[in-house]
Amino acid sequence: MEPSEPGSARPVVAAADRLEELSASARGWHTIQMAVLGFIGICGVLRTADSSAPRAVQWLAAALAVAALAAASLAIFTVGRVAYPVNDADGANALPPAGQAAARLRAGIRLTIVAVILAVIAALSGWWPAPASTAAVAVTATSGQAWCGPLVNGPAGAISVRTGNGVVTVPAQAVAQVHPVAQCP
Repeated sequence: MEPSEPGSARPVVAAADRLEELSASARGWHTIQMAVLGFIGICGVLRTADSSAPRAVQWLAAALAVAALAAASLAIFTVGRVAYPVNDADGANALPPAGQAAARLRAGIRLTIVAVILAVIAALSGWWPAPASTAAVAVTATSGQAWCGPLVNGPAGAISVRTGNGVVTVPAQAVAQVHPVAQCP
């Protein structure tokens, strides 16, 4: 039989070669997916306990991290079925057709990308801006007078402090020392 004749073994060999190429590509992606899963795990471990983000944002970030973990796990399973096909229990070959294997590989790659995006969005909550500090400062003037309280907005070229008696504004050239304090006496 000629290789060009219908019914020849050539299409079977080409399909087997295509499946082997897909399997090799899937094994490469499988390695990348394991790295993504590790990235998601590291992001979960490196979370700060004293986040300044609102509680709703923290819960949303946690939900996105769990969704990223689920998507990464499903992606690993999906690509793993192409990368490492196994035989059925009865010994039959479980290799899917090349078209189905390619579709699984594409779906697994898409899930990996979704997992990375979800993990990045979840990690962004860690950069929530901290609230403005209301810590007190002690201001000492060159004349020896001292005031204590939180800083407030005031005129340019001066330091304004809210004291128990109201806002005190000290010109910058009259300030001898400014230092933070835990609380005012």
